[in-house]
Amino acid sequence: MTKAKKITAAVLAAASLLSVTACGGGRGNTGTTNASDTTSAPTTTPETFDTDAAVQEAIAHIEVDKTLNPTKKIKWLSWYPVDETAAPLELFKANYGIPEEGDESYGDYANSVISYVHVAYADRYDSLGKMVASGDSPDVMQFEICNFPLGVYKSMYQPIDGIIDTYAPEWADTREIMDKFMWNGKNYCAITEVNTSYLWFYRRSVAEEAGLEDPYELYKKGEWTWDKFLEMADKFQQTGDTSQLSDGGGKYIINGYGNFIASTFLCTTGVPLVGYDNGLLKSNLFDSNIERGMDVLETLCKEEYRYPGEKNGWNPMEKEWAAGNILFMTNGTWFYSETAQKYMRKNNWDQDDIFFVPVPKDPNADAYYQEMKVDPYMFIQGSDNVDGFKALVSCQLYASKDPEVKAAQREKDKRDSYWTDEQLDFIDELKGGVFSPVFDYRNGISAACADTTSGTSPTDMLIVYPLQNPDYTYTQLRGEYTGEIDAAINELNEAVS
Repeated sequence: MTKAKKITAAVLAAASLLSVTACGGGRGNTGTTNASDTTSAPTTTPETFDTDAAVQEAIAHIEVDKTLNPTKKIKWLSWYPVDETAAPLELFKANYGIPEEGDESYGDYANSVISYVHVAYADRYDSLGKMVASGDSPDVMQFEICNFPLGVYKSMYQPIDGIIDTYAPEWADTREIMDKFMWNGKNYCAITEVNTSYLWFYRRSVAEEAGLEDPYELYKKGEWTWDKFLEMADKFQQTGDTSQLSDGGGKYIINGYGNFIASTFLCTTGVPLVGYDNGLLKSNLFDSNIERGMDVLETLCKEEYRYPGEKNGWNPMEKEWAAGNILFMTNGTWFYSETAQKYMRKNNWDQDDIFFVPVPKDPNADAYYQEMKVDPYMFIQGSDNVDGFKALVSCQLYASKDPEVKAAQREKDKRDSYWTDEQLDFIDELKGGVFSPVFDYRNGISAACADTTSGTSPTDMLIVYPLQNPDYTYTQLRGEYTGEIDAAINELNEAVS
């Protein structure tokens, strides 16, 4: 047995660093500020107990496809429920009503468009496979890049060609991105928006007290780079009790799930660990850009700049971030909606204290690359709810493009989750084409690699262990896992006709 596979069970669990949202999906379609990604909402006709009048008013002028007749509720398999007051579902209900309204067999969802089928995050794909095999398929599930192209290869999803015309003019803004998620010449992902995968959240007052320049100001000046980040790491660490680092004291530059940190950092080189080009997967394990990025991640570990995940069971140490002992927390926008703004209100921080930046730019890269994410609905194999699926996706598209709807959604985000105009403006800027997008398909190449909850995924261990444990290097782990990763890639590529 090799060294890496002799790690104790405790460390294996820890190496999960990859938590329940480790795939990179998080709350996906319910993510704040992504109106088109927020699959949710109640109606004007007929009105339900749960609705948002301002959003309804904004969507009133939008014309939808009246030839569709969705008569069945949309069966949604997920680890989180859908918000039925966001723009896409408000638009759906205003035009198509509530399918099977009042049907008590749906329990709490009798008066909802979406029928929510809960599944534990770790069990989601096992459950999906069993449901498809038994003839009890859900209709939709959130796309996660950790299951692409594996889920398509295993026939979990239906192609959408002939259902959604993603070559029509209204899809032009994202057609190029959709090409990156085709498989064997077929379309599976109707992508309405492209967003930053993860952001680095920080408190401005903490940076100021440490004598650091505001990272957002560095970004605006074009100076937010790896080099500036490492300088900041060293200076911030020195403001803490460095003699007590191993015992819980000191200051740390960054925290979050290890795969969030490692993957997004490597993607700023412009090269993902596993790429996808012309319909085929490609290993980049020996690419010099990956090696450069891993050198920096190993430095974060050796210099103890990163928060040692074992101190909190490999989960994000949000309390230490709030206390000012960790500068950056790596997470999706849901971190602010669900956690950070609560600290802000409880502790009476200034509302503009919490801000965020993208991952710093690779100073050697020819562009500002960033790992991006997409959140389309996947149409599940075995579902016959074609009109329901098409109506849902169409409403998502229309809501994402309409300025009045986006304005109403923005006010809802400010009211419900305490986002500020400055924050929302910056999010709009970041998803508005300032980056060259990068997508890493490393988890979607095999069942072993797609296992993002046990901590034993070869492609995640490869980049996370060197960040968290000084006993491991990327070169060492690459030698161990290259054969397994190449074999998985070759199997999928050989299935392409």
